[in-house]
Amino acid sequence: ENPNRVAGKMKKVKDIDVHAKVELSRREREEIQRQRDATNYRKMHEAGRTDEAMRDMARLAIIRQQREEQAKKREAEKKAKETAQTAAREKQLEQQKNRA
Repeated sequence: ENPNRVAGKMKKVKDIDVHAKVELSRREREEIQRQRDATNYRKMHEAGRTDEAMRDMARLAIIRQQREEQAKKREAEKKAKETAQTAAREKQLEQQKNRA
């Protein structure tokens, strides 16, 4: 047996104070603070007030602009192709009329 061990005293139910404020350990306090900080950062990030969020929004704006330009380019190419096909069809019809 350990001679330095102090035996715990038995407490009676009527002696226990249920409403007493519980002291948190340092680790518990730090964990709660980390959670608060993470929640606060997430809210600020969603609102776009963090550096990371601002960089993300700038990058997204560039991507949107590139996609718009690509869509316009595809549309122009599609119209040019349709115009070329229409011209080719008309030319064929013209040649057929000339033969007949």
